[in-house]
Amino acid sequence: MTEDRTAFGSGPYPDSGPVAIIARLAFIGATLAIVIAVFLPPWMVPNFVRSKYLQHFAAFYVLMLAALAAMPRRRLRRVTLYVAVLATGLEATHLLGGAAFYPLVRNWVADLGGISAAMAPLIVERFRRRFPPRA
Repeated sequence: MTEDRTAFGSGPYPDSGPVAIIARLAFIGATLAIVIAVFLPPWMVPNFVRSKYLQHFAAFYVLMLAALAAMPRRRLRRVTLYVAVLATGLEATHLLGGAAFYPLVRNWVADLGGISAAMAPLIVERFRRRFPPRA
C-alpha cells in the first residue's frame, strides 16, 4: 500500500512540496502588504470594504490563515503570538508618529478579532476530536 502524499491527502507532505512553498510565499506576501499599508499615507491605501475596521479584521484574518499554512509544525499558540505581536507592533508605530490612542486601540482590537476568527475553527476542531465517535 502506498502512502498518500498529495496536498490534501492524509499522508505526510514534503516541506519542498508546491503547496508548502505557495503557503510560505502567501505568508510573506500578506505580511509585506500589511506592513507597506501601515507606512503608506492613508490616501494611498486602497479601501476594499467600507469600514477600516473590517479591513483590519480581514487583513489579519488572511495573514493568520497564511501563517498557519506556512508554519505547520509550530504550535498554534506560538503562531498566534507571532501574528498578535506583529499587530501590536504595527499599531504601536502609529503612536510614535503622534496618532491618537483611542482609534489605534480600535484598530488593534479589529486586528486581534481577525486573528481570533482564523483560530476559532481550529480550536473547535481540537475540542471535537476529544470526543470518541458513537458506536
